[in-house]
Amino acid sequence: MVTTKQDIVKAVNAFADRAGSIADSLSPADWQKTVYEGGWNVKQAYCHLAAMAGGAAFVINLAANPPSSGGGGQGGFDVDAWNAREVCAREDKPVEEILAELKSGCAASISAIEATSDELLAKEATMPWGVSGTIAEILATSVTGHNAEHLDDIERAVRGS
Repeated sequence: MVTTKQDIVKAVNAFADRAGSIADSLSPADWQKTVYEGGWNVKQAYCHLAAMAGGAAFVINLAANPPSSGGGGQGGFDVDAWNAREVCAREDKPVEEILAELKSGCAASISAIEATSDELLAKEATMPWGVSGTIAEILATSVTGHNAEHLDDIERAVRGS
């Protein structure tokens, strides 16, 4: 799969627009609805998305400066602990602040992507959380796959289906 800068930027913009549109349609009660049994409510899912929104620069930096340990894979990275910390750091903030962070994170990701060379985006890598592919594919998949799945789950939770 060939993924261009324009594809990634388009995906980030579409994600930001969709996340904002869904948020605008939510009632105060909707923010407390359970998205994942034993897990997050709608607000906490948005906290997770806000934490990840600016992640392109992190992924790009990791690709440009891989850890000296090499070998890829998870390398001791505990994604569940990271997610719990990031959600906990945001869940007491007002929704407006979480949404502003999500929006500014998406803008920062777009800037980082646009500033990255096509050669680096074409580099194959394995992230510490186990995702592999070209950097462009990893970035696009995190937005069109991971983040989009969370938005789908939020919509299902709010609709009650």
